[in-house]
Amino acid sequence: MSYNLEEQDQLAQLRDFWERWGTLLTLLIAAALVGVAGMRGWQWWQQREAVKASALYVQIGQRIGAGDLSGARAVYGELQHDFASSVYTPMGALELAKANAVHGDAAQARTLLQWTADHAKDSAYRAAAQLALSALQLDAKQYDAALASVKTSPDPAFDGLFSARRGDILALQGQRDAARQAYTQALQQLRPGDGYRGMVERSLEAVGGRS
Repeated sequence: MSYNLEEQDQLAQLRDFWERWGTLLTLLIAAALVGVAGMRGWQWWQQREAVKASALYVQIGQRIGAGDLSGARAVYGELQHDFASSVYTPMGALELAKANAVHGDAAQARTLLQWTADHAKDSAYRAAAQLALSALQLDAKQYDAALASVKTSPDPAFDGLFSARRGDILALQGQRDAARQAYTQALQQLRPGDGYRGMVERSLEAVGGRS
């Protein structure tokens, strides 16, 4: 079935919104998730990890804040080498990935996010990394890779965001029916008060609304 003119216009708006704000939005979500998951990480670290790991993580943030991205990368390299199993390593990777993406180094950001998606012990960090990675892949029009990155959520708390992202990718590929199913699933998974629901509802309308 072909798109009607209103749906074509809505889908064009979705494309324009994603091109303008998609990656930034995802990175901001990932940054917020780092803060939420940080409390979990703090409790775990108290039992298992060395003080030096947290100090290196702090240094990464300080270097990024000072605009010293190369210095932040060097500190992260030390953190990853010496404390790969520390909860602070994926936290540092997510922050450094965001900084790299903001400064236009998408390749380095993807490397950091892929490592986190593959190796982080905490499922929340893996999920945040997969979402952010899919955003960068979507920006690069690597649709199949982006879809693979959000095929399955490693943490139930992220199920709705993963479904919504799959909907975005499928919509941009022109797969309206599959996108509608993904958005509908996302609305079922997101909590009633979740502010992200409004965006998903608008995206669903852009691909024809509920069947």
